Amino acid sequence: MAAVVLGAAPVGALPRQVILLRHGDKVASGDGNYNLSARGFLRSINLGRLLPACFGAPTHIRTFFLNPESSKNARSYQSAVPLGVATGINISIAQSSLEDSFMDGQEILSQPAYKGGNVVLFWEHRHMPELARGLGWATMPAIGAMEFDQIFVLRYTQPGVPPRVQSLSQRRLFEAPCFREARSPLPNVPLPQSVAQ
Repeated sequence: MAAVVLGAAPVGALPRQVILLRHGDKVASGDGNYNLSARGFLRSINLGRLLPACFGAPTHIRTFFLNPESSKNARSYQSAVPLGVATGINISIAQSSLEDSFMDGQEILSQPAYKGGNVVLFWEHRHMPELARGLGWATMPAIGAMEFDQIFVLRYTQPGVPPRVQSLSQRRLFEAPCFREARSPLPNVPLPQSVAQ
């Protein structure tokens, strides 16, 4: 489903496209385990195959804050690792995103390093709407605690103009020819159970 959204991107060195995803599936909450679940790990490998095949090779991969002492928020980084392996793109961690994801989005729209790029962001769901506002998308809906299926594609045309936003289902993309016919250095693994059913 494509939509034109309100809210302008700042004038700067715009990327061509930003792909915004939540990290992969987590284990049961409340147990202090900050890792992906087995389902989330399968999802991350499949996304590492899907994203370059269906959206082009990324120029940047960035993830939400990761606490180096407690490992809290490790899932965003873990979700990005297969894509980094498949493409050879280093993963950067937005260390200030816990306090200000909005400014991280603004930085992506204004720094010359991102100009014309294809930026992939793996984020924590409660901070995604704030990041989206920083990226010029003011109306991103909240993400449910156990929702992992969406991919948001923001495409930029010119400074001061809001991005065109597409909300896509990973489940449907895993059925698309671009994924089914993808060539990747990553292993072909089963789809996450929630997708395969």
